[in-house]
Amino acid sequence: MREQPGLLGALVSKLTGVRLPRRLKPADATLRFVKPAELRLDLVLHGGRRRWVLVELQRSVDPAKRRRWPLAASLLFSQTGALGDVIVITARRAVARWAERVACVRTRLGTLLQLKPVVLHLGHAEGKALLDERHPELALFAAWAMQHRHGPAARAVVERAFELTERLPRALRRAQQRAILSVLSERMLEFLREASMNPDKIPETPAARKLRLFLEAQGRKKGRAEGEAKGRAEGEAKGRVEGEAKGRQDALLTLLRARGLSPSENDEARIRACADAAKLDRWIAQAATATTVREALGMKASGARARPRTPGRPRPASPSRS
Repeated sequence: MREQPGLLGALVSKLTGVRLPRRLKPADATLRFVKPAELRLDLVLHGGRRRWVLVELQRSVDPAKRRRWPLAASLLFSQTGALGDVIVITARRAVARWAERVACVRTRLGTLLQLKPVVLHLGHAEGKALLDERHPELALFAAWAMQHRHGPAARAVVERAFELTERLPRALRRAQQRAILSVLSERMLEFLREASMNPDKIPETPAARKLRLFLEAQGRKKGRAEGEAKGRAEGEAKGRVEGEAKGRQDALLTLLRARGLSPSENDEARIRACADAAKLDRWIAQAATATTVREALGMKASGARARPRTPGRPRPASPSRS
């Protein structure tokens, strides 16, 4: 067939009814990788020489994975001589369905190139199942499954994930707490910040209290970092003070808004202008029970005005001393 490539076309057409392209010509049958290809995957695990697992955390549809997943699996298969597993983890049902069939290509003649990965869809039910007291490390995946959910059920899963994380050793606990916050949406994070500072949630559950303390610590840490970065040129001490003040200012404004007390521009300007840590702490404590912004900031309500004196009426003379 090298000398007469048309024979292949005739054979295929006779047996299958499919016509190959007419301009097919013999080429070098030795396939070489002249241009190196680099594949960046989320995670590749090796267990000895012949065991491997490829893991992808898939948030959305990516058409490039149609080529990359089969190529990566083929390279590992060639290197080890054994087939490993390709595991795709996603929190979206539509992405899970896409991942199951994306790496499947078929020609008109019938040649099939297919890679069917193991797809783990972390939906709401799976997220709840991962909240296992015997395996608190799985709480991270439960929180990750809530990345596109924001309702009360999703919030309960996230709070429970923080509660179970408290059972980990201290070094692992802090790492997992930060990891959980990193996978949540901004909408969920904003809710957690406001809910953790809302006095209406008092008395707090143990999980809510631990979450509040952690968020407050993160807020103070962020405020210190921002303040130190801004004031480094003026001195480390001044930057630290500004950072701590900004953290308290942010906490006070968030608390007021969470309680439905809307500070005016003048109120916010007064809060931002205050760098006294003791005064800010006092305002935060007052804001927990105050009914107005003025009351939270320790501003006395204006009392009744004194009645003006009637013009023309003489002031009574003081009695003369004898």
